[in-house]
Amino acid sequence: MRGMPEAQAPPPLPKSQPSFGRRHSTIIKLLGVGALVLVLLIPLAMITGVLWERLQRRNEAVADITSSWGREQNLIGPVLGIPYQYKFKAVKEVAAADGKMERHEVEETATGNAYFLPETLNVSADVQTQKLHRGIYDAVVYRAQTVLSGEFVPSDFGPLKIDLRDVQWKDAFVTIAINDLRGTREAIVLDWGGAKHPMLPGSQLPGYTTGATASLGSDQPLTAGIQFSIPLDFNGSEGIFFAPFGVQNEAS
Repeated sequence: MRGMPEAQAPPPLPKSQPSFGRRHSTIIKLLGVGALVLVLLIPLAMITGVLWERLQRRNEAVADITSSWGREQNLIGPVLGIPYQYKFKAVKEVAAADGKMERHEVEETATGNAYFLPETLNVSADVQTQKLHRGIYDAVVYRAQTVLSGEFVPSDFGPLKIDLRDVQWKDAFVTIAINDLRGTREAIVLDWGGAKHPMLPGSQLPGYTTGATASLGSDQPLTAGIQFSIPLDFNGSEGIFFAPFGVQNEAS
């Protein structure tokens, strides 16, 4: 008998290829998330722009209010200033008889100021706040009724190595520094041992220009402690600050 031919196995079916979406699903998801973030950034940028514009308008309104009412107030002093003369050597060129310039050392006289702080300084302030309006914007401002009082003791020139004969008592002054004089409501007057001295605009404290200064106009040296008082009535905004310039300070 003839043998039966061996049955052959059918050829394997080709493997199905995964679709493009399945092969790159991770990348597609990341791209989708990125596009969603970009879309959400558009309204966020629009809202930020509106907020920035509103903030700018608010700042402009507050600046307009405070420019006419008074800005932040910083009060420094009072300080007693006493001028004195001192001598120093300088080199100058002087024309000689033959017309040539020669250098000579000469002695010159100049004037400086010695500054003294009060022995005691009492700051009494009554601050009343209120709101001012510009359109839909508000600004909180205040009126401060303040009194600076205390005592100056006799000035000691020894540590400064100043000869008392060089001190110019007649030009002594009391000065304070206020950063925004536009807020003052009344003229500033110094009570110096019972005598009234008007304080004129301008501070003589080193490093400060705005403020007020009173000339004492007395040839008599300060030989005993003297009481002083400076009433202040001024407007301001944002804040009010006092520098503790006394040896002993008290605020109320």
